[in-house]
Amino acid sequence: MAPDVPSRFVRPPSEAERLALIGLRDAGPAASRARAGAVLLSAAGVPVPEIMRRLRLSRPTVTHWLRRFEHAGVDGLADRARPGRPSRISPEALRHIAMVVGARPRDLGIQGTRWSLARLRRYLVQTGTVPTLSLELLRITLKRLGLGLTASRAGQIQKGVTTMIPGAFEYHSPSSLGEATALLAKLGDDAKVLSGGQSLIPLMKLRLATPHHLVDINGLPGLAYVREDGGALRIGGLTREADLEESDVVRRRYPLLLDTCKVIADPIVRNMATVGGNLAHGDPANDHPATMLALGAEVVAVGTAGERRIPIGAFFTGPFSTALRPDEIVTEIRVPAPRPGSGGAYVKMERKVGDFATAAVAVQLTLADGVCQEIGIGLTNVGSVPIKAGKAEAALRGKRPDEAAIKQASQLAAEAADPSADLRGSVEYKRDLVRVLTGRALRKAIERAQKGA
Repeated sequence: MAPDVPSRFVRPPSEAERLALIGLRDAGPAASRARAGAVLLSAAGVPVPEIMRRLRLSRPTVTHWLRRFEHAGVDGLADRARPGRPSRISPEALRHIAMVVGARPRDLGIQGTRWSLARLRRYLVQTGTVPTLSLELLRITLKRLGLGLTASRAGQIQKGVTTMIPGAFEYHSPSSLGEATALLAKLGDDAKVLSGGQSLIPLMKLRLATPHHLVDINGLPGLAYVREDGGALRIGGLTREADLEESDVVRRRYPLLLDTCKVIADPIVRNMATVGGNLAHGDPANDHPATMLALGAEVVAVGTAGERRIPIGAFFTGPFSTALRPDEIVTEIRVPAPRPGSGGAYVKMERKVGDFATAAVAVQLTLADGVCQEIGIGLTNVGSVPIKAGKAEAALRGKRPDEAAIKQASQLAAEAADPSADLRGSVEYKRDLVRVLTGRALRKAIERAQKGA
């Protein structure tokens, strides 16, 4: 490690720095948690390769943040301001960019027959989708989304008419899990997995996604089930949302899951969409991620190297990205069985039925003699990844959840939110919405826990 940082391990942090690092690791903004964790591990004498393995980070990423701590202390772990462009593009803005690229400029009141980077940037800034945007960041964003400025017009077959036909791709229908993972390992980034297809197929129809290979896993046996076994609720990766919603065990014992299922899109979508696909898509606006964070779930993934069990807290690594390797498929989600006195609730604010959440809050807790023994709080669509409100949980754990405690936890949940201003509302509005929704979810979960005690 000598070439990467001044010494083999970072310097010992002061007591104040150590406490600040622990606070960042346990309850800081999502982007800061891994950074603080890396510094704490290095300070404890853990070598870089082991830090890389534990946190699933690359060597350049680990050594970069160790150097930043060496040079600037805890303050060096914060994101630096980047003049001329926003620190990040929100998930809502990413979806809006995808829709804009799929339309003709003149349909949006812009002169010209096709988009250029400069024309697209000008439109996005003028409409308030982003406050400012460099051409380089826009180019990188389009590449990460798999979008091209000419791809959306490739389906035009006559003037003024655009087809809804995907680009050419090779279709694969493996009959076994081993065959599917081997295909994904061979095809790499050129392949997309098709399960429910409720996000992928619309993007392909509009040519906003153009995979060269589609690996359909719907024919794989034994991946659609909902059952309790070994102290956990086991949900197969190919389980349809509608089947989860209709499951007797979910209706009887998992109210948080039931709440969540009922507000995902609409019945038509829920008949096809899969639980595994919802998580693997990595969209912070999806409903299941925050719910699974509150429940303390675990994702089981299988690849060519075998099976991995991934804690849900380590599963979401960024907007539309997860800890899944290119050859891995989500085969199961495991939710710990609730103890006596448990209750949960999911409360969502949306502009219209079936829409993505402006914000939503998932709560799962356990009461014993009126005291909150266990609690999980997850936040939807108020950050680049689903957020676990650790400080809000700590404010209630071991205490009686009276009105004062609920208000304190609700405020802490709002402070944990890291939203971006977009068409759904300002940063201030969304944070206050999280505060209100957290209070509602807590009261409903407590009521359910008291009835089930």
